[in-house]
Amino acid sequence: MKQKTIDFLRKNLPLSIKHKIPRFIIDTIAGTAAGPSSKQAVADVHPENAKVITTLEELDIELKKLDRAAQVSDDALRKQFQTFSMAFHLDNPQDPWSKAYRDKQFELYRHISGKPYDIANEVSIFNVEEASNVPFPYYTKSCLTVGNHLISIGFMIKMMDLKSNSNILEFGPGWGNTTEILGRMGHKVTAVDIEQNFIDLIKLRAEKNGLNIRTVHDDFAYIETIDKPVDAVLFFECFHHCSDHLKLIRSFDKAVAEDGIVVFAAEPITDMFPIPWGLRMDGESLWAIRKNGWLELGFTETYFTETMERYGWNLSKHVCNETPWGTIFIARKNKTMY
Repeated sequence: MKQKTIDFLRKNLPLSIKHKIPRFIIDTIAGTAAGPSSKQAVADVHPENAKVITTLEELDIELKKLDRAAQVSDDALRKQFQTFSMAFHLDNPQDPWSKAYRDKQFELYRHISGKPYDIANEVSIFNVEEASNVPFPYYTKSCLTVGNHLISIGFMIKMMDLKSNSNILEFGPGWGNTTEILGRMGHKVTAVDIEQNFIDLIKLRAEKNGLNIRTVHDDFAYIETIDKPVDAVLFFECFHHCSDHLKLIRSFDKAVAEDGIVVFAAEPITDMFPIPWGLRMDGESLWAIRKNGWLELGFTETYFTETMERYGWNLSKHVCNETPWGTIFIARKNKTMY
């Protein structure tokens, strides 16, 4: 009965109320309060049997193990990701929408990465010509990874249920797999990415396949320049790289048509996350932050849903259990607010 009560509170207590309740009470109810000898309240959220590390020295040791695993195979690397994590710090400012809370997360990013966050950190180095023939996930040679990726894209397109010839603004298209499929369907896609290599790759793939895809080398702020509302804004495994997600969400209203949608696919939005939002501390995220300098955020579903509601959007959730990347949130304008 106690666990059911805790689960109910975690899922249903509005953050607008929750952040006004003293943190130690929340931690006590949830069973995550640190013992009296702890300097900080922490919760260990990690894969079963994973090692929980606490220092950067330990992290660097684990990164060397990842390098060795990567030389074996992509599957070996992904398996090694599951062997360690770092503890989450729960001593954050109580209001997750505040500047103080945001500053706290970027202090942690700087500690782990060793440098301040800058969008210039979101770089990916690869051979564009080679990638145009064998992009991710195919170069992994992993049946599991390729299968999961294709299933997640197919499920997302099915749930989007777009009308023919829709105008789509896709952020962070990366390798361009989703971009190419939508283009083949006849949709008008504008692909926006901060990485020039990905832009060049998508251009090359589009040329090879005779697709009319527009590319823009820019960051998330590009959405503020939209003068004609689009039918859909798409984030597939990229929203969690946004350094100011509240500013981005505020921009949706003018950029999306009245009957349009905003799609968040394969994003780390789950109420298993122990804080409203912040840096993810699993092995793969730590590798991405420290080795590559990428920003890797996670969000609780409760926080994310309430945030979208604050800005006039209703969310629907769709889950495909056949792939770990099969959770999709689709936002539509709350017509009662207009």
